[in-house]
Amino acid sequence: MAARPDDEIQALKALVQKDPTNVRALAALGGALQLEGRYDEAAAMADAALAANPACAAAWLVLGDSRFNAGRPDLAAEAYSRATTDPGAGVLALVRLGGSYRALGRFEEALRALDAAAALDPAAALARYQRGVLRLSLRDFAAGWADYEARWQTERFVEVSRGFVAPGMIPHLTLSPTAQSVAGQRVLLVGEQGIGDQIMFASMIPDLASSAASVVCACEPRLRGLFEAAFPQVAFVHPSGAQVEADVLLAMGSLGSAFRPNEASFPGGPYLKASEGARERWEARLGPQSGKLRVGLSWRGGTAATRNRARSIDLANLAPVLDLPGCELVSLQYGEVTQEIEAANAGRANPIRHFDDGTMRDFDELSGLIANLDVVVSVQTAVVHLAGALGRPCLALLPTDPEWRYLARGETMPWYGSVRLLRQTTAGDWTAVVEQAAAALARRAARPAAG
Repeated sequence: MAARPDDEIQALKALVQKDPTNVRALAALGGALQLEGRYDEAAAMADAALAANPACAAAWLVLGDSRFNAGRPDLAAEAYSRATTDPGAGVLALVRLGGSYRALGRFEEALRALDAAAALDPAAALARYQRGVLRLSLRDFAAGWADYEARWQTERFVEVSRGFVAPGMIPHLTLSPTAQSVAGQRVLLVGEQGIGDQIMFASMIPDLASSAASVVCACEPRLRGLFEAAFPQVAFVHPSGAQVEADVLLAMGSLGSAFRPNEASFPGGPYLKASEGARERWEARLGPQSGKLRVGLSWRGGTAATRNRARSIDLANLAPVLDLPGCELVSLQYGEVTQEIEAANAGRANPIRHFDDGTMRDFDELSGLIANLDVVVSVQTAVVHLAGALGRPCLALLPTDPEWRYLARGETMPWYGSVRLLRQTTAGDWTAVVEQAAAALARRAARPAAG
């Protein structure tokens, strides 16, 4: 059984207390603290290790990781650069350096760092995977999808996808498929990553179904009803029931290689639809239109592993939106937020409406709610993908370094024609983004009949 993080930290602390100059223990302790989100403590351990041995690449990596995760990619890049000269850490340091440059918007330098990492070790899947992510974010889709397939050779990605793609399936996945290679074949398609990813990749299911002889798709159970209604030509099953006879085994993200080689190949229109029952239930629950713009709000997204601190906004910072007199506000936020909403609503003439009944976990119901809204305002989370797939207007509020799905530049994303991207210009500062959203809503509220 693997040691628990707290046990590992305590054991490493004991080694450091016994010998405060033990560089390996200091660096290892810093790494363990960093993984627990204790970035200042981790940086302090890295600094102590570097004071004892300025050439310790492991300590430079820990320092870089701590700085990056604390929102300082500029300082992280400096630390990673110091580790690139160590043969044992060079590939990883270059990959991390590329990530820092990407966060800083220095995309050409990021590509050079990732190219160098891939050249240093052609078998280094992490370098190719991260280069794929960067290329996709820069709209270089053909090359991006080719590199993106290396994700299945990286330990971290495989661990995150467990539950949808069983480890025994991975050696049998067909990578970089073409439309010709799946034509006339019986295909087992397996969902991967999060709910938002599966919604996004699902736009390619009709392309696959029109070419293959048959398609069975193992998807996130909460999406099964929505997908079955949208794609009746495909059989959808629970991931545990993915043991079916097939000629080709595909992961959802691999469909991009076959069907989205360039931006012109993205249809951009809606491909999911709320059921009539869900739409009508929410029409009744919300009640008659008040003449105000109905606005859905989602302000938190992700987990610690997916940088939730950088992509989430405190409700208090949404005041320019919350204070708009021409809007009726409805919470779309997943998780336990009742107390947070009650605090935000205190003394407010225009309170946020909140339905604490599990709707946010039921995507059939959530789609019915979104279908009754005029516009959605959300940080990067599955709500953006669902609104876009339904064709509902959406303002996506993005940090300076968003996930690749939201691209590196621009106000639009090829996946969804109804989504507008509002980007931070200063890391951690949501002021301008929220003001842009409020201004856009005010304009829509002044002409609600125009949609």
